[in-house]
Amino acid sequence: MNCNALLTTPEAAEYLRLSFRTLNNSRYTGLLAGVKAPPYRKMGKAVRYELSALDTWKAQFSEQTSTSESAA
Repeated sequence: MNCNALLTTPEAAEYLRLSFRTLNNSRYTGLLAGVKAPPYRKMGKAVRYELSALDTWKAQFSEQTSTSESAA
């Protein structure tokens, strides 16, 4: 997928493996998973997320191979 691609809220939620409602609510609270929610664009009534912005948001979470790593 093109890194400049614009995704709808359902597409972005699927990409992040979150529910539509969780991502939708993050626009109002400003938080998602306890950190600042990814930026979005309003195009008229439509909301779009840049794929590159979603990747940047995901990158702030460390990848873990076991639950014991999170306690370290």
